[in-house]
Amino acid sequence: MERDKMLSTSTPQLGATLLVCTYNGALRLPQTLAHLAAQQVPADVTWEVVLISNASTDDTLVAAPKLWAELGAPASLRVFDEPKPGKENALIRGFDEAQYPYICIVDDDNWLYPDYLAHAVATMHAHPEIGTLGAYSEGAFEITPPAWFEQFQAVYAIGSPGSTSGPLGQGVNVAGAGSVVSKRCWQLLRSCGFEFNNSAKRGGALSGGEDVELGNALQLAGYKTWYDERLRFRHFMYKERLTWKYLRRVGCGSATLDLTGFVYYSLLREPTLDEATFGRCYYRWMAWAGWQLLRQPAQIITYWLHRHDEKHPETFDTMRKLHTFGVALTGHAEAARIFSKVKRLQQRLQAATKIISTAPVDSSL
Repeated sequence: MERDKMLSTSTPQLGATLLVCTYNGALRLPQTLAHLAAQQVPADVTWEVVLISNASTDDTLVAAPKLWAELGAPASLRVFDEPKPGKENALIRGFDEAQYPYICIVDDDNWLYPDYLAHAVATMHAHPEIGTLGAYSEGAFEITPPAWFEQFQAVYAIGSPGSTSGPLGQGVNVAGAGSVVSKRCWQLLRSCGFEFNNSAKRGGALSGGEDVELGNALQLAGYKTWYDERLRFRHFMYKERLTWKYLRRVGCGSATLDLTGFVYYSLLREPTLDEATFGRCYYRWMAWAGWQLLRQPAQIITYWLHRHDEKHPETFDTMRKLHTFGVALTGHAEAARIFSKVKRLQQRLQAATKIISTAPVDSSL
């Protein structure tokens, strides 16, 4: 992209920040940091670890530097306290603190393969059009996973976002865990007023969705979402997550993300969409969500009878449809608010891109 060449006045430094966001993660960090310390990094690549303690009440801030020192401290480790709860707030702090052009998001239960960082930097450096790069996640388990786990492993961000390495389709996103974000692209979003609409605060439903929203915003800015099958890590599953109750909480939370997702989907599909036209699109979506339920009455009955029984995993899909329809039925005003906000972001991004593309190039560079 010509725009990407002109966003910086010098050749980007070949380096990456491994960003670890954690909440009360002192007991989870030993394995995670050990895998970071074992990275086989090329000599021409500089790197660091930035750890954000997100409203933690344990001794993460003290334990992390001590653990890193015991591992030989192969790179700089900088630790910050982000008191405002929510994964999105930890990410914003980490993105802003990162010193290198590529930011690798590592959850505190992610164990990276030794060649992860080398492949991440090489791919991002070779393809400046990438806004977000996704990885392949393998499951690692504290206990034997239940019989239904394989059917729903994608809900746990296990597996791959694509069949082969390369660009993914418009509107297709990757899980935040193990992904790589271009800091240059992030800075463009922030300069144009990007803010997260979704929150990953802890509570009754595991909503989150900041990874999908960020990927959509980067696509709105004209950048690509990619997948690289060489980027691999293991996602450790504690026994508390391998329950039907936990899966249902994740499912309920993901349904609440549909408003923001629908706004971005609509604008990515039809960039000239205005508020009036979006309103009509919204009501068509609401009607479609309702029809998905009405056409399968038997499944609704099964859901009400067996929704708490993990021997009936088919009720999970019905639950998500019910929640999606409920959100659509009551969420028009909120969707309109989000649309107005994202539309302004789109307009600022278009203006910023136009300014960059018409700016004179300094021939001395």
